[in-house]
Amino acid sequence: MFKETIFIDKKGGNDMTMTQVETHGKLLLSQLFINIWLGEWDNYEQTISQLPDEITLNLPFHSHYDQREVKLAYENYFVIPGEYFVPPYVSAYYGKSESEQQTARQDLLCLIGAYEKVGYYYPAEIDELPDHIGSIIGFITALLREEIKATNENDTHLVTDIKKIQREVYEDYLRPGLNKMEKPLQITIDDSFFKNFMPFFYESLEMIMYS
Repeated sequence: MFKETIFIDKKGGNDMTMTQVETHGKLLLSQLFINIWLGEWDNYEQTISQLPDEITLNLPFHSHYDQREVKLAYENYFVIPGEYFVPPYVSAYYGKSESEQQTARQDLLCLIGAYEKVGYYYPAEIDELPDHIGSIIGFITALLREEIKATNENDTHLVTDIKKIQREVYEDYLRPGLNKMEKPLQITIDDSFFKNFMPFFYESLEMIMYS
């Protein structure tokens, strides 16, 4: 998907291992996903500026980026309830029956518990719900940072534990919601930026989780 990028370890001046290179690449990509899902367009532009040109050129959505137009499209799709609204909250895709809503509440409590376990409070800091897709991607990104730190310290057990938490949150909460969200997105979205972003996002998120 991307051309190989070499990151330099500033401490020792040596090239990072391929594992570290891949993890840093995942970190930048997931940070970009946070910016998009939370509508943080100034931060999006800042993240893009950190990417090598050869990577930016391989982002199928970025050539369609215009902040004013993308901001308006984002608000219509993910913020303002109406004809084009697609809820960006995982709990919105559980169904309306009493048992389904009870499951949604229990899963939300488990998700909050996972956040608290590792000290992730970003959703509360930005006044966003914990089951917002951007909040969950933020959690995965926070764990990627911890994975980089554990890798630098050669703590293989911690790296394994971090990957396990990431995949549990992805498989138990995020992926089921995204799967149910995919069809409404395909029907609703006609903005060029988001139309090109969504397939890339789905594919890249799987890569981040399992490579």
